[in-house]
Amino acid sequence: MPPLSILLVEDDDIDAMKLSRAISKAQVEIGEIRVCKYAEEALQMLNIWTPGCIFLDYQLPRTNGLELLKAVKKRVPHLPVIVLTSHGDERLAVEMMKAGALDYFPKSEVTAEKLTKAFHTMGQILEMEKGREVAEHELAEKEEFINKVALLSPNIIYVIDIEKWTNIFHNKQIWKILGYTEFEVETDTRKGLSRIINQQDQHAFRAHYNHMRYHVKDAEVVEKEFRLKHKDGSEIWIITREVPFKRNVRGRVQEVLGTAIDITARKRVEQELIQAKKDAEEATRIKSDFLSTMSHEIRTPMNAIIGFTDLLLSSGFTGEEQQHLNTIKYSADNLLVILNDILDFSKIEAGKFGLENFEFDLREKLGYLMKTFEIRAREKAINFTFECSRDVPQIVMGDPYRLNQIMVNLIGNAIKFTEEGGFVKVAVHAGRDHGDNIDLNITVSDSGIGISEDKLSVIFESFSQAHNNSAMRNFGGTGLGLSITRKITELMNGSVSAHSKLGEGSTFTVILNFGKGSTSYGEGKTGAPPTLSLKGYRILAAEDILANQILLKHLLNKWEAEFVICNNGKEVLHTLETSDFDLILMDIQMPVMDGVTAMKKIQSTYPRHRNVPVIALTADTFAEKTPEIAACKFAGFVTKPFKAEELIRVISKHLKLKTIPRQAALN
Repeated sequence: MPPLSILLVEDDDIDAMKLSRAISKAQVEIGEIRVCKYAEEALQMLNIWTPGCIFLDYQLPRTNGLELLKAVKKRVPHLPVIVLTSHGDERLAVEMMKAGALDYFPKSEVTAEKLTKAFHTMGQILEMEKGREVAEHELAEKEEFINKVALLSPNIIYVIDIEKWTNIFHNKQIWKILGYTEFEVETDTRKGLSRIINQQDQHAFRAHYNHMRYHVKDAEVVEKEFRLKHKDGSEIWIITREVPFKRNVRGRVQEVLGTAIDITARKRVEQELIQAKKDAEEATRIKSDFLSTMSHEIRTPMNAIIGFTDLLLSSGFTGEEQQHLNTIKYSADNLLVILNDILDFSKIEAGKFGLENFEFDLREKLGYLMKTFEIRAREKAINFTFECSRDVPQIVMGDPYRLNQIMVNLIGNAIKFTEEGGFVKVAVHAGRDHGDNIDLNITVSDSGIGISEDKLSVIFESFSQAHNNSAMRNFGGTGLGLSITRKITELMNGSVSAHSKLGEGSTFTVILNFGKGSTSYGEGKTGAPPTLSLKGYRILAAEDILANQILLKHLLNKWEAEFVICNNGKEVLHTLETSDFDLILMDIQMPVMDGVTAMKKIQSTYPRHRNVPVIALTADTFAEKTPEIAACKFAGFVTKPFKAEELIRVISKHLKLKTIPRQAALN
């Protein structure tokens, strides 16, 4: 407490001196003491100086202390005033206390001890008063702040009585959003509210507040979207977030506190996104249908081209004829690679690109693959090397076909872009061991033409080629190989990266995760040798293309099968009425009656043949994933153009085949 300054209003000099002496002896630090004899003088003093407290004699010349007290309290309401009285003036002192005096003392009883207690009490009261003033000031500031937040907030803030449908508070933002002035619409009645609520949401509006009133718990936040009517007739969407604010005597929610925001723009974007999604899905469907049709139209004749070329190559031609046949085969294989790239890319985009997961001999698969590329590398005098570290497991679990596809893309590119006399190196190392599975680090390095730094960031994008000048166009390709490689590695939870410098070669690194195979693994060989015999089996084949019929006849004759060839599904059903078969080869797309319809008829109308395995022949690579075709439950699928060994491999899964004597197989 700072030194206490005192104003003493006392007309008796002796009493003033005694009081001053007692004050100076009190256990309080006293500052300046000023004495006034008259009320007028004291009021003038207060104009220029404010003491810490006033000692006021009740009996003063020309006025009394009560009137002076009232005047002081009017000027300085919180200034402590202690009244001094004579003996017998207690009744008057009580009147003074009612008028605002802090305390009173009979002059004869004033001592330093009493004054000390009075000063301490005064200090406590002053501190309390100071705290009250601070609290009142802070409260006023908070109220002003809350009012500013509510009134300046872009959100609608409101408290409504849902019993009487009256507005208790709202910050008027709703009128800005709806384009009205606050006097144009009355929201304190149901009629006024119905004017701004969209007609289609009137029922939802009533149901919402019925739910709020009877079922919502305290502090539970309820969100709801409504449509309002703008002044210009347009539709405005808002989302409200509301909580119970007050309950009535029966415990039902009476008042609701809520906020609301305008979500019209968001709703428009949502509608645009929904429409864009529909448009994209329709575009994808059209593209898928187009690719399916083109796949069928291209693959069907290619099946005959590749099939008969393979047959001619095994017929003993030599010299120039052999060279011509190899050229046809090379061109057909290149065309098939391009077609497969486009279809694989479309499958990935459509989410129809599946992965297998089974045990296989990793070293054996890689060994077969490397032997294939050794021939191509030898033709260009490229030093082709393959290294597989000892820490790489022999048996792994995963998808060997997709691994093969990744390796074919990367090694094929390396050989394609490496000039004669260069090198291509493939290395496989074990990476991080995760316990039940392990990472494999595969690198493919070459001394080829390399890739410029500005192209490295785009080589994995769709239809992008790093070498796009006229000289590099000689290498060909779809620009999809690396994009497909990246997408496959991502589907296999792996990664692919590239490092290269123009003119100095490239290095591609792939990290793939495979499960560890069991030690008791005995892999069933997936490729059935072409020396298997179908002797003793009856085969029914449905195929509408003459060239493909001739190819099937040649293969089935070669495999010693008894067979019947039909042109369409209707002929298949007619044949099944009088004959039995061990296996059916069914083309999917045929005139008169397609293979799917024929398959459904067999399952529903021909119970004798219901368990006969039916292998689908199709030029549509998407067919197996099509719901209607999948529902037919074909025993297997062979995609055109197919090789003889692929067809016999699928057939061998369902029939117990014998081996043809080697000499017969060569004829």
